[in-house]
Amino acid sequence: MVADILAEAFADDPVMNWMFGSARPFRTIFFELARGLYLKSGFGHIADDGGATLWLPAGQKVMLPLTNELRILGAALPSGGARAISRAKRAGDIMEASHPSRPHYYLFAVGVRSAMKGKGIGGGLIREGLKRANEAGAPAYLENSNPMNTPLYERLGFQTTAPLNLPAGAPPLLGMMSESIGTTP
Repeated sequence: MVADILAEAFADDPVMNWMFGSARPFRTIFFELARGLYLKSGFGHIADDGGATLWLPAGQKVMLPLTNELRILGAALPSGGARAISRAKRAGDIMEASHPSRPHYYLFAVGVRSAMKGKGIGGGLIREGLKRANEAGAPAYLENSNPMNTPLYERLGFQTTAPLNLPAGAPPLLGMMSESIGTTP
């Protein structure tokens, strides 16, 4: 269910579409990331089949097992070819290198189904993860791949740390950090 929600929510995401060439492999990508990493070493939230998040807690490395990587590769190659794999690998390396050096909670993905947008679902889901981060005394970090989401993230206490230096022709991708500790916005 998480993969279905996120695949629909990210269908028009500028960075994901730039990386993979189309939304066709998104369900497999989110399924393998959830199964192999985020729900295994982290956590997620679902809101009535309308929205979902995937998080890693402080101290967890973004490291996907090879079998899950191979399944993603198998899904991405037919729709975007070797260039899609190269773009995704390069973007992933840049995103990983841009993470804060101190322990932080990482919001990998938040998405809301098209029919449910504008009802506060995304904000509510993010607050659940921020609550855990705050209880652990850790900041939260995310990459913002869609400028339309910036106002929501800012309302929840995230501030842009820096634009990530993706290759020429890539849409903008912003690193954002929430330092709010103690109370959840």
